[in-house]
Amino acid sequence: MARNAHLLIVDDEPDLAESLGEYLGDLGYETSLAANAWELETRLRQHDIDLIILDLNLPGRSGFDILKEDLLQDVGVIVLTANPDAIDRVIGLELGADDYVQKPVDPRELAARVAAVLRRRRGLQRPLVQLETVSIDLMAARLLLADGTSDRLSASEIALIRVFADNPGRVLTREQLIDQAPGESLDAYDRAIDARITRLRRKLATECIRTVRGHGYVFDPPAHGAADETD
Repeated sequence: MARNAHLLIVDDEPDLAESLGEYLGDLGYETSLAANAWELETRLRQHDIDLIILDLNLPGRSGFDILKEDLLQDVGVIVLTANPDAIDRVIGLELGADDYVQKPVDPRELAARVAAVLRRRRGLQRPLVQLETVSIDLMAARLLLADGTSDRLSASEIALIRVFADNPGRVLTREQLIDQAPGESLDAYDRAIDARITRLRRKLATECIRTVRGHGYVFDPPAHGAADETD
């Protein structure tokens, strides 16, 4: 796609909003945050927003109030609700939301729903990295297996895959990989990146990520290369 989709996370819980923004940012999205309806309107004026992740329980004007307005008519919306009953979800969908996620939010599920809504609404291309026997859906953070099933990938794994996919045939040093695809804080040293890549190669069943002794690692795409798909 021409640019990364821009997501606006609207939630008055700053820790939750920041953690979701960081996770989705690691998957390649641009993200902005808002804590209330006024900040939402400001962000919409400042940025070209593709999709809003909207908490229904906001101070002042609630998520329901916002959905009733024409403000979001050209923007995808996924609503967040802490209500385990179906009523909030039903009302949100009736008011025009594209999908919903219940709190506490599993960021991996949210990422998959974001990718699906963007493809439906905008026809955005689905960036796939193809390997020998599997493919990786970068935006949904899913490993697509040959038998039609899929498995989740962590943000750390997606970050590594994205760095390699963006630099085919280029030798990347351990320092570059740590800088561009940081893992957990305990992983911030040379040998830890070796362990991460060993685990990743095993999980992906691939020999496309090669060790270059004394230098680092290089990604050699298979003959069929990488592809973008649309639904």
